[in-house]
Amino acid sequence: MHDLPNVTEVSQDTAPLIDFSRNFPPPIPVVQNAIQESFSYLTNTNVADAIRFPRFTGTAEDRKAAANWLARRVRGTPDPDRIVLANGTQSILAMLVAYFVKPGGVLLTEALTYPAIKPLSRLFGVTLFGVSIDAEGMEPESLDEACTEFKGNARALYCMPTLHNPTSAIMSEARRDKIAKIARRHDLSIFEDDIYGVLPQNAPPPLSTFAPERSWYISGLSKSLACQLRAAYVAGPSPSTIQKVFWPGVRTTNWMIAPLVAEIATHWLSTGLAAEILNSVRAETQTRRSIAEQALRSAFEIDPASYHIWIKLPAGLKLADFVQALKQQGVVVGAGDSFAVDSSLGDTRFRIGLGVAANEDELRKGLTIVSDVINA
Repeated sequence: MHDLPNVTEVSQDTAPLIDFSRNFPPPIPVVQNAIQESFSYLTNTNVADAIRFPRFTGTAEDRKAAANWLARRVRGTPDPDRIVLANGTQSILAMLVAYFVKPGGVLLTEALTYPAIKPLSRLFGVTLFGVSIDAEGMEPESLDEACTEFKGNARALYCMPTLHNPTSAIMSEARRDKIAKIARRHDLSIFEDDIYGVLPQNAPPPLSTFAPERSWYISGLSKSLACQLRAAYVAGPSPSTIQKVFWPGVRTTNWMIAPLVAEIATHWLSTGLAAEILNSVRAETQTRRSIAEQALRSAFEIDPASYHIWIKLPAGLKLADFVQALKQQGVVVGAGDSFAVDSSLGDTRFRIGLGVAANEDELRKGLTIVSDVINA
């Protein structure tokens, strides 16, 4: 049995040293330079007219820039008319769940998944069911069984095949093909969250490319480039389907991207700034991964592009006690059970996001505290 350090003398009001529970790209100087350059660009152009009205699904230029960016992942450049700009992944998912799953329906996902999908499902009266996973991610056999169990009530699949959250797993191309065939056989819509997909140098093609007629491919900039730029993109099966799903919500919801943010995002994508930032994020991630391996005295068998790591607690150390002990020391981590859906897989694990720390010294200090508590 592990004995946790005595932390009763630490003030309860101590501000967190670092919040490892969040997951954003590491801060890099090129982002600051890009923001300053964008302000100069906005100052020297007639941006007031460009952002005067809501952009709803985005301007033609917005969607063209988005299509070229998504072409880094999908096979060929998608038709810009199949793309919608939004203010974030959650907003996209809200529209998709409301339209396709509806109250009383079942949304299938991995047994460990993005925590925000749980309150979103409750909001829309949707049953969320966790499908078994292994080292590659979702298991095809388990998905097939779940579809059969729920029959026609299982209406959509939400998943993250590339740098899965929280495990960082990357699904093989062969398995993606199997998952797509099962979705087609059971008439499932596919909501593919590829928010980390551009980070690896060589990731398999998106799941959506194996069943494009039923897939909604989601990407964005806040988790791949910079948390300061909250812009997300979704490519649907066809322009007409895009309009059916998103257009009715224009007057009643707030999924639409702010015009000023859209202007800056398109500028970054069109000028090469986004590609420059991506390369810097990849390099800094490597540095931070090395710091984590040194501080935690462990090698991580996950893709080098992942800036979140999924760690198993030693036997005898309870997750709730461990998380509380870290909070007393001024450090917050992502408790594994917050990612779980119908599963105990997170009961002995926690996630660390390496990108939130303001600098490498702060990262090293926070990780050292984690290591000390683990090894106490």
